[in-house]
Amino acid sequence: MKSVKMNQMNSIRLLLVALLMAAAGIPGLQAQSADTLSIDLETALKIALSENPTVKVADMEITKKEYAKKSAYGALLPQIDLIGQYQRAIERQTVYFDEGLGFGGDVDPTQYSPDELEVLQVLNKVMAPDPETAGDGIQMGRFNVWSGGINVSMPLVMPSLWKNIQMSEVDIRLAIEQSRASRIDLVNQVKKAFYSLLLAQDSYSVFRKTYETDSINLENIRNRYNQGVVAEYDVITADVRLKSLVPSILQAENMMKIADLQLKMLMGMDSDAPLKVVGSLEDYHASMFDMIIPADTSLVNNSDIRQFELQSEQAKNAYEMQKLQFSPTLVTSFNWNYVSQNNDFKFRDYRWDPYSMLGFTLRIPLFNGGQRYNGVKQAELQLFQMEEQRKELERGLKLSIRNNYNLINKNIEQVVAAESSVAQARKGQEIAQKRYETGMGTILDVNAAALAVINAELQYRNAIYDYLSAKADLEKVLGYDINPIQVSE
Repeated sequence: MKSVKMNQMNSIRLLLVALLMAAAGIPGLQAQSADTLSIDLETALKIALSENPTVKVADMEITKKEYAKKSAYGALLPQIDLIGQYQRAIERQTVYFDEGLGFGGDVDPTQYSPDELEVLQVLNKVMAPDPETAGDGIQMGRFNVWSGGINVSMPLVMPSLWKNIQMSEVDIRLAIEQSRASRIDLVNQVKKAFYSLLLAQDSYSVFRKTYETDSINLENIRNRYNQGVVAEYDVITADVRLKSLVPSILQAENMMKIADLQLKMLMGMDSDAPLKVVGSLEDYHASMFDMIIPADTSLVNNSDIRQFELQSEQAKNAYEMQKLQFSPTLVTSFNWNYVSQNNDFKFRDYRWDPYSMLGFTLRIPLFNGGQRYNGVKQAELQLFQMEEQRKELERGLKLSIRNNYNLINKNIEQVVAAESSVAQARKGQEIAQKRYETGMGTILDVNAAALAVINAELQYRNAIYDYLSAKADLEKVLGYDINPIQVSE
């Protein structure tokens, strides 16, 4: 009966080991493919900053704003258009000359010779017929009117266009700062994703090593049970503990997959591409106390503050733009056209007559229902709103800096305490194991000591991760550019 139970336990144990080894993507249990990309934090940052779509879109936005600035400058240059027009008269205009054009009776006969007076009398009869005998009047123009030429216009005095150019320059600076903000945010995300993957790998490594150690202990306890040294209860307890590690291993493996996919997404890599991060969180401990914690807590380099200042400058320009709506404008225009009027479509016989004009248009705003005045008031209120919003933003950022500093100090203390706990827990495990082997301790003492080691190992690595994460958040708030943390060799 005892041998049957032992065979069943051995079969279950072998099945669990096989499942763990066959689990998809467990690092260390499968051979690394030849094309696996091994990266450290600095390499991950460089790849992300060159391949991440968010950064590329932000860079494109800068180029788009530069084109907008050139377009604003183009509004100050002459606008030249080629004009072609055709009009077909359905009914020609009829003109009546009831009072004449001043010929005949309105002309002083002493001022003209007899021949000139005769001509004027004829013109008077033609151009000023008797209203009672005038009939339907005279139809003017022809059915087909063709025109073509060049129109040129250019603003001479238009303050709103000059202010628009200044606004375009601010737009470019804002786009550059937004691009910088996207890079700072991406660096923060990549760092935390990289640390998360290291934490998941370290957690998996702790559980896996514990599983391997407990497997050896289970074999020893079984052998001692077969020799009649220990009770069956010890075998069952050790076997249950070994099986209880399986969910933790699978959970750690799932965390690794999630962190791996998140890091690949931030780096702009395909999710199926094999990736391996170099090192572990413990590597950062040696140099952690040598790292320089930013002492400058000013918000000079903070991207949110910089963007807000540029947005405030935009609001000021918009306010000034509204006030410039009261300013006069002067525009010049020049037209050079050729016109032909005909009743048929015999193009060869058309006669083209030139027509040109140079003009200036002065516009002085007087009244438009109060629209300009109300627009100025709206822009002025927006300036007051942004001033209050800036105060609130600064308070929030200063609070974030203080919280991150507190977290960093707390995590440093936790790392020191956890490191000491790991050493004590390992020593306690050795003592508990020896006491059990000499018959002075129980299997429960061994299990409690092993659990204490696992908890201490995980707390130690979590404390390092929390420290690195808080430091990355602090660098983001302070507006630090790429500054990967160096690990010890």
